[in-house]
Amino acid sequence: MTERQISPGWIAAPVAAEFPELRVASLEARCVDPQSDPGVAERLGLLASRFNGRQAIEMRQAAVTAAYRAFYRQIGINPEEQRTPAERAALDRLLSGGNQPQGRVADALLLALLETGVPVYCFDPALVDGPVGIDLTKSGTLVLADDVQELGELFSEADNRFHASPKQRDLLLVAVGAPGVPRITIDESLWLAESALTGN
Repeated sequence: MTERQISPGWIAAPVAAEFPELRVASLEARCVDPQSDPGVAERLGLLASRFNGRQAIEMRQAAVTAAYRAFYRQIGINPEEQRTPAERAALDRLLSGGNQPQGRVADALLLALLETGVPVYCFDPALVDGPVGIDLTKSGTLVLADDVQELGELFSEADNRFHASPKQRDLLLVAVGAPGVPRITIDESLWLAESALTGN
C-alpha cells in the first residue's frame, strides 16, 4: 500500500510565538468497514489486560503525558480537573473493565492514543475547508480551525459538528502534539489510526 502523506497544519502567529513547538498534522484516510476489526479489538484487549490502577497513576510521569499536562497548565487548564486525552482514556478503561469495541473509527482513534499518548481526531473532510490548524479566539481560547471556521476547542469533546460519523468511509485524521512531543510520535499516531481503519 502506498502511504499517504501527512500534512503539517498551521499555527496562528500569536500561538506559534508563545508555543513554538506546538504541532498539528493531518492525514486523509479511508475506512474499509464501519464494523470493529477483530485484530484491532484484540490489540485493545491486550492493552487493557496489561493495565492497572498503579500504571494509571504512573502514566502521568511518562514523557508524552507529562508534555500534555505541562501544556494544559500553560494554557490555563488544570489537568487534575480536565484530564489529558491519554489519562481520560486510561480512567475509562479502568471504570469499564477493559477496552470494549466501539466500531472501527472509535477503535482506531483509541488505539492510536493508547499506543502513542497523542490524541487523534476524526473529521468529515467534506465539512473542512482547507488545511487544519490551531487558532486563537478573541476570548483567548485555542481552537482547531480551517481556513474559514472554528472546528472545535482544543482537546474538547464537546463540539462534534464537524466530526465524521461512525459509518463514514472518507475521513480526515488530525493529531495535536503538545510542545515537547516528538514529531515522529505525532506522525506515528496518524499512521496507527490509518492502519487500523484500512486493515493494513
